[in-house]
Amino acid sequence: RPAWRTRAVTTRVLIIRAGAGVALVVAVVLVLLSLMVMVPPYTMALFPLAVGASEYSPLLVLLDLLWCLAANRLLRGHRRLRFATLALLIVSACIAVRPLTQFTRVAAAASAQLGTEASAPRFSLLTAVRGLPASPDVVERTIPYAAPNGERLTLRLYSQSPAAIRPSVVVIYGGAWRSGAPTQCADVSRALASRGFTVAAIDYRHAPASHYPAQSDDVNRALVMLRDSSASWGIDPTRMAILGRSSGGQLAEVAAYSSGDMGIRAVIGIYAPYDLAEGYADLPSPDPIGVRGVLRNFLNGTPDSQPRQYRAASPASYVRPGLPPTLLLFGSRDHIVKASFNREAAAALRAARVPVVAVELPWAEHGFDMAPGGLGAQLAFSVIVEFLERELKRVPGA
Repeated sequence: RPAWRTRAVTTRVLIIRAGAGVALVVAVVLVLLSLMVMVPPYTMALFPLAVGASEYSPLLVLLDLLWCLAANRLLRGHRRLRFATLALLIVSACIAVRPLTQFTRVAAAASAQLGTEASAPRFSLLTAVRGLPASPDVVERTIPYAAPNGERLTLRLYSQSPAAIRPSVVVIYGGAWRSGAPTQCADVSRALASRGFTVAAIDYRHAPASHYPAQSDDVNRALVMLRDSSASWGIDPTRMAILGRSSGGQLAEVAAYSSGDMGIRAVIGIYAPYDLAEGYADLPSPDPIGVRGVLRNFLNGTPDSQPRQYRAASPASYVRPGLPPTLLLFGSRDHIVKASFNREAAAALRAARVPVVAVELPWAEHGFDMAPGGLGAQLAFSVIVEFLERELKRVPGA
């Protein structure tokens, strides 16, 4: 046999073996990603994978199916390996498809609670790729201001052009009270502005340099500033909602519940803490963020050493009849703020005869709405828009 033919045969064998190896490795990676839909994140480093795998699980299903076709071709002549690889990909697809099957049920239940005429939201693969739709007419402005101690804070305004007085949404970012910025989830703020709302994303001082109540003081000060400047910023102070994520949800709920003179007509808490002393005692398992350390930094101590701080910072302390209608969005798999806390909040609000919509996403982890265009982000946005339309665009008392 000529040397060139021997080399050609050897090269072809190597290519076939390499293709088989690639097919198997990719299948294993897809299975591991799909498993993150079920396996909790044991460290914060795994959190993005846990959120991404769940929220983009329909894309994982699509990749599994496409790779089945590729692997079937690459593994011709490797019968056992081909069978094993295809079996792995089918298992991966079966795991990854579960959140999508839950989406329709949760969306229908949310629409039923809202009692609106709009049909239940549907998942869009195009939105998962492109992100939430936003109008090119949305204008963004950054307005600097100062905290009482002189620390620099910023306000981020999103509104459609031309300028007009519109129903408004005040947004408070999350970050365990120790990090974050008003630009968090800017895609959601732009999309809300595209729907006819003026969005004001506000700022606050961070722990541990600043302990509670500095953060609530900053929120209340920002609300006063928005009310005082409402005409020039396109804000209707009589039709204002407040939305907060995680730690921002706690600040939003305390601001809306503890005082009746802020003019807040609706509250949206997204995986928000409810009773901070209970959160200190009843930890998630696993506890990747270290909940007790976060709360000690925020409240300058433990529930035993700072009982007044924990009560004052807990939305649970302010639940009573007459509070604004509230929307609670949270995930069943939350390993930072346990889902049971939001279930407790919903039950307490209902007992106080406060109108409440509680939407629990069974597949979702903490931060689910921060995955642009993901399952949770699409569902949350649709529910939030319907809730805001119902509460801010109706005539009071109607």
